[in-house]
Amino acid sequence: MAKKIHTPKVVADPIYGIIDIRPVLPMIETPEFQSLGDKRQLGMSYLTFPSATHTRRAHSLGSYHATRELANRWIELGLINEEEGDALAGFALYHDIGHPAFSHVTEDLCRMDNDGLGLEIIKQLRNKIEACGINYPLLEKMAKHEHPLYLAVHDKNLGMEKLDYLARDGHYTILSGPAGTDYLRKHIYFVNNELAIDEKVIDNAIEMQNFYLKMYKNVYLRKVSAIAQRMLQKMVHHLILAGEITADDLPVLTDSELLGLLSISKEETARKLYGMLRERDLFREAVVIRPSGFTHAETKSGKPIAVFGIERADMEKLADSPLLNQRNQTSLENLENKIADIAGVPRNMALVVPILNIFRFQPKDITIYTGEQPDSLKRRYPAHFKNMEEVASSYAAFRVCAPSEYREKLSAPAVAKEIFDLVMQTAWAPR
Repeated sequence: MAKKIHTPKVVADPIYGIIDIRPVLPMIETPEFQSLGDKRQLGMSYLTFPSATHTRRAHSLGSYHATRELANRWIELGLINEEEGDALAGFALYHDIGHPAFSHVTEDLCRMDNDGLGLEIIKQLRNKIEACGINYPLLEKMAKHEHPLYLAVHDKNLGMEKLDYLARDGHYTILSGPAGTDYLRKHIYFVNNELAIDEKVIDNAIEMQNFYLKMYKNVYLRKVSAIAQRMLQKMVHHLILAGEITADDLPVLTDSELLGLLSISKEETARKLYGMLRERDLFREAVVIRPSGFTHAETKSGKPIAVFGIERADMEKLADSPLLNQRNQTSLENLENKIADIAGVPRNMALVVPILNIFRFQPKDITIYTGEQPDSLKRRYPAHFKNMEEVASSYAAFRVCAPSEYREKLSAPAVAKEIFDLVMQTAWAPR
């Protein structure tokens, strides 16, 4: 009898070309992983970038491929063993498996973050993981961030999932990516339980960090996306209040399923906002709070927008206030109702869009492998890190929005000042 040949099973990918998925086919052929094919990677960004409909499944497959290649190099270099390499690649495949419908847009409405939800699913799929010949306890430790090898996937600078989403998101939005990413990946090492780069790719690492900031400005913190995300959050919050879904439904719903529920909802606010979203009739900025020195972008627009500049410390207070956090939907809605009353517009026609975590973007240092005493990118290039902090802070904005027909009412000078004072009082209110 002829010997059976286990031919590759491949998928085509716009970033890497051909990816062989046969080694992890049992993990891929699960409903939980397949559902990621109907969960957009970039939430509502498709409203600005029509091609940004790529999915968590595509990103997960790309992360798996990049991590598998990285693990193979580390095995050849004697940095890890084959068992660790297999578990690492399997973790990369499942690193996003806990994402709910529309990913980070609805994550704040779930009972735990996507990592916690993902760990629950990973435990349920142990038999599928072991069917791939993977050491399950080792993979679970990586998913819990208890094994330092998890950094190969989740490191804030050099993790394979980050390098994948930067290249993938850039491809589908601004039609570019960080230069030299493939070269960078080939010169990342695992030394003393941390990631380090070869000296020869320092420029590539700096380019990658700069591109991350470019994506923050042009894509991740895009005004239209931020407003649309808050509109969707508000709709989903009202679905939950009306008992049409529960928070536990969000992780098992896909994007299409959630939109379908919104389209037939009997809850008035959810139905109204969904109709606006479907027609791309989004809320518009009426009152904007920015760091002092960065208000010019709004004031030059010629639109009815009231702009207030405040000090960085006060912006940080706005970002960190528990009453202005997207996990606190009840508090946000109470504030929105007060704003609507001040402006004399219907309730639910004022929308608060909090600062989207920009002050949580703290540039992370990168270790440089020299063969002797490790060095630090931040020590060598302190001005680069200072510049990243300043650029990131310039993107921060707290927005109060309304439909076009009510925009001038909120932005009228006396009304806008009263709204501004209310927002600041809320930020400084005791916890």
